[in-house]
Amino acid sequence: MPLPPDFMQARVDAVKNRLNVQVCSLYQADIVNETLEIVATSGLNQKALGAVLSWRQGLTGKVARSRSPVVAREIRNHADYYHIPGSDEEHFQSYLGIPLEYDSILYGVLVVQTEAKKTFFLKDIRELHSAGRDLLDALKLGARQAG
Repeated sequence: MPLPPDFMQARVDAVKNRLNVQVCSLYQADIVNETLEIVATSGLNQKALGAVLSWRQGLTGKVARSRSPVVAREIRNHADYYHIPGSDEEHFQSYLGIPLEYDSILYGVLVVQTEAKKTFFLKDIRELHSAGRDLLDALKLGARQAG
């Protein structure tokens, strides 16, 4: 059963406001196919919803592959940068993405982006993990219902 879009949208809106960033996006992981799908975003063009990335594409794919946070002060200068057509993400400078995983299972990736160049620190990563807990719980619930 897919996750309720309104629930997920409300959560990414809340994370965006809590962390005072211009973008928050949630990517749901498909571990069998090693893909990530944008299921909610606040700040990117809504046309990006449903876009699918391989774990080999972009900074977000790097988060999925490494199961570790990825930080980029200047997104477009990062070796793993990948532009999602129609997302309007070219307006954003900095990136922080974290894996949403539990019991060694990757459920998704949570991403925030800023218009101004920003250095994300450990406290920012912790804050994003804290803000993303209910999203992880929702992804776990959705996976259980689907399976």
